[in-house]
Amino acid sequence: MIKKHFCTIAAIGFFSLSCHSALASAPLVDSQPLPQPAVAAESRGTLVQIKQGAPTEYVVKKGDTLWDISALFLDDPWLWPELWRINTDIANPHLIYPGDKLYLVWVDGRPQLTRKPQRTLLPEGTVQAKRQPIPTFARDMLEPLLTEHRLVSAEHLAQLPVIVGDNRGAPRVNGLAPVFIDAAAGQLEQQEYAIFTPVAELAQGQLLRLVANVQITHAQDGYWQGEVSKLQREIRRGDVLLPLTPTELPELIVPSNGAVPMGHIIGSLNERREQGKFDLVVLDQGRAEGVATGQMYRAVRAGTRVFVDGESISLVNPYKPSHAISSLWRTTAELPLQQTAELMVLQVQEHSSFAIVLRAPEWLRVGATFLPMQVAAMQR
Repeated sequence: MIKKHFCTIAAIGFFSLSCHSALASAPLVDSQPLPQPAVAAESRGTLVQIKQGAPTEYVVKKGDTLWDISALFLDDPWLWPELWRINTDIANPHLIYPGDKLYLVWVDGRPQLTRKPQRTLLPEGTVQAKRQPIPTFARDMLEPLLTEHRLVSAEHLAQLPVIVGDNRGAPRVNGLAPVFIDAAAGQLEQQEYAIFTPVAELAQGQLLRLVANVQITHAQDGYWQGEVSKLQREIRRGDVLLPLTPTELPELIVPSNGAVPMGHIIGSLNERREQGKFDLVVLDQGRAEGVATGQMYRAVRAGTRVFVDGESISLVNPYKPSHAISSLWRTTAELPLQQTAELMVLQVQEHSSFAIVLRAPEWLRVGATFLPMQVAAMQR
């Protein structure tokens, strides 16, 4: 019987390049942490466990993310919204700004974070709130990974403009000489494009990786000519061109219940087979199947089967013919599923999506099954 894993995962940013300086450098801290109840506070079926020795107050610094701050107060940082949920006097409680002072208090035995916003008094006497709240994620860490990868269908890939090569005759294109592109009439304009190379063929299409940019200059003898810039890796004949598009990553991502009953992890953006915390993975379900940004899923490993009769309990090897035959008449039992990771969806395409690994007590393998998680969403 699989126990449902009820957990409130906050839209609390993830990792930040700045967290080493902004958070590790002595946050605000009241030297005497508040007394805490002997048991964790229960909120909508979710236990919110305040970290031992958590500060009673914290001043938000420029460069902080929600993940950074929540890790100061919670052993499970994704439970952040539960600390704000009962603050009915605060509009948009997820939005926190540099300079805000956060207070950890207990109300009726339940933990609560209150906020004293910092406001600026203008010369005219007008009080104006700050405009730039801290983000959920450290964008400078996630944006490159999302920008540098695309997942396209085989049909779309076959229609894209293709790098033919340069006039040096070398097997690889180094970008020092202009490159020639084969494209259909009207497919390209004199502007900058991104060059992508195929790296993995997945069930949902071809995973592409950014290798360079190219500025289209003019057409010559039936080919377009371009100047290469921002070269990251070698360019190969057969690489394709795609328009430059900004990363669709909202500043604030609020966690929500997973909507897809089951799916599989079909790839990763680092091209490794095993993934860990904060790696980005590719899911085989997308917008058409009901996936949306912020949805939470848990990766699981199927339980193994064992023989439970005879002198000793032994593992059933499904690839061993004698075991397959024996399992027809011997008594077997299937062990429960094991959760291997918790995932949050960051970016959604029509039939696939990219998700970040929030927690991974063990290595997560490409090919793993994922199931929906239930999140006690904030009611506002």
